[in-house]
Order: sequence, then structure tokens, then C-alpha cells
Amino acid sequence: MSSKPAVISVIGSLNVDLVTRTSRVPVGGETLTSESFNIGYGGKGANQAVACARLSRTQQQASKGEKSGVEVRMVGAVGDDEFHEGFLQSLQKDGLNTEGVKILKGKKTGVAVIIVETGTGENRIMFCPGANYDVEEKDLVDDDASVALFQLELPMKVVLHNMKTARKKGVETIINPAPALPLPDEAYHGLGHLIVNETEAAILSGIEHPTNWNEVAAVFIARGVKNVIITLGSEGVFYKTSKQQEGSKDGHIVPARKVKVVDTTAAGDTFAGAYTVAVARWKAMSHGADFNLDEAIAHANRAASMTVQKAGAQSSIPWADEVPES
Repeated sequence: MSSKPAVISVIGSLNVDLVTRTSRVPVGGETLTSESFNIGYGGKGANQAVACARLSRTQQQASKGEKSGVEVRMVGAVGDDEFHEGFLQSLQKDGLNTEGVKILKGKKTGVAVIIVETGTGENRIMFCPGANYDVEEKDLVDDDASVALFQLELPMKVVLHNMKTARKKGVETIINPAPALPLPDEAYHGLGHLIVNETEAAILSGIEHPTNWNEVAAVFIARGVKNVIITLGSEGVFYKTSKQQEGSKDGHIVPARKVKVVDTTAAGDTFAGAYTVAVARWKAMSHGADFNLDEAIAHANRAASMTVQKAGAQSSIPWADEVPES
């Protein structure tokens, strides 16, 4: 076993979440009295970093400051406003290293306005990037990182530059391209892991109404992706590898757990975080062994199923010992 910790570098957004819960979304010109309002911390980058931190340790380990074999580093930017201090303290409480988060003078922290329909648990989100769009285009991936995890709430040029940097350094690279934006071919070349939902898969593959996920995955594999993971909500998760494609084999579907959905916010981020922890541990300790994709996805699925049963973003992400074993 490796004596060095597996290091996860999450390069992404940090947003303050302004969350309103309502029975339905108002139509144009209508005013509704909401059921509740809360302020929380989010952003796909920070959510996924929190998921990595929590799903690599127990709450007891975090409260005692104990090592878990995984170090998670958040890299990004916040503004020097009323939100940043509490935000960074919250991340640190979850066991995150925040030395890579810059506090930008004269800037506002990113904000996400979230409306949650209580009947369905579905959410609608409006994102104001703030300091996230002032992250500089420079090398942000540490040399000792095992895994670099990306999303698309930072400027595209920053993401592409650091994906390229990560691959050059031999760092395992994962991207969850949300919000869905077309990516240049260079983003896919040598990409280790692509995690997309159904909507993102359709937009990025160019197949508007997918009926066969093998066909969609084949598009990404042809572009250079090694492992394609497509989350299908209540239908589970489809995955296909470049090795399966070469052997003319179909991908697999890992079924979802049946649970009562309260709020889908951060479910995808929880899945990405749990999956990333599995990749990081494999990268640090595999010694050449193959990555157990089926096991990693099944575990990530179970973690995400815990998130949707609670309201909120980071507050709904489970700790390692809260995820069922089956």
C-alpha cells in the first residue's frame, strides 16, 4: 500500500446558493409565497470537492482532523465580500485544503439562485459567475496530484489549459462538463473519464434524441475518451470503456437504488465526487491493476441516492460511513 495520500485537485467554481423551495414555479407576472428560503454554499466545483472530502472519510475522522489516505484540494476563487470567510471555513470543516482558493479584491463571490419544486424535487438554477470568471489561465494542477477533477463553471480557456496540463503531468483526468457546452476535440484526447447526464450526453455528442447509449458512448470514445459514464437518473448509470468498444462489446447499465426523491440538487456532484475518490485511491495504490469501474459506479450510485433524499446542496452530501454497502 502506498504511504503517500491520494491527492485530488478539484479545479472549479465556488458559489453561494440562494435556495427557494416552492410547490411550483410561478408563471410570468405571478407572485407566489414560497415554502422556505435558505443560504448555503455550492458551485459544482465546491460541491464535488466536498463530496470527495466527505466520501473519503467519516464525519468522526473529519471532526478529529484525522487522515483518511485522501487529500482533497479546492482550487478556484471567491470575492472579498460578506460570503467568502464563512464559505472557506465551511470547506475546511469538511476536511478540504483551501490554500488554492484565491480571495479576489473588489470582486463578488459567485451566486446561484435555485428554485426547488417540492412536489417533484426538480430544480431550476440561475448562475452569476462573479469571481469564478476571474480565475487566471495558468497551471493550477499540482505535480503530486493523483486526480484532477473539472467542470465548466470556470472560463473554458482555464479548464482546457489545465486539462492539458494534467495529462502532461500524468495526472488522471476527470471532467463533468456542466453546464453543457460544446468542447473542442482537444478536450477529449487522452481523457480518462467523462461523466455526463442524459442532456449533456446529447448536446456534447451531437445526437439530439439518443435511443442507444452505446451509440452515444462510441462518439466520445472515437474522440479519445477512455471511460464514458452517462448518468440516467432513476434508470441508473450507463458506462462504456474504450476497451469494450475495441472488442465490439456493449456497455453496461448499473441500476439505481429506489428511494424517495426530495431534492436532486448536488446528486450529480455527489456521484462525481464518489467516483473521483475511487479513481484517486486506485491511482495511488493500484500498482498496475485495472480500475474496477463497475464497483466504483455502483458505490457512486449509492452515494447519490443518499443525497436526493435530503434538501440542500453541500448539506445533503453524505459522509463515507453513511453510504450503504449494497
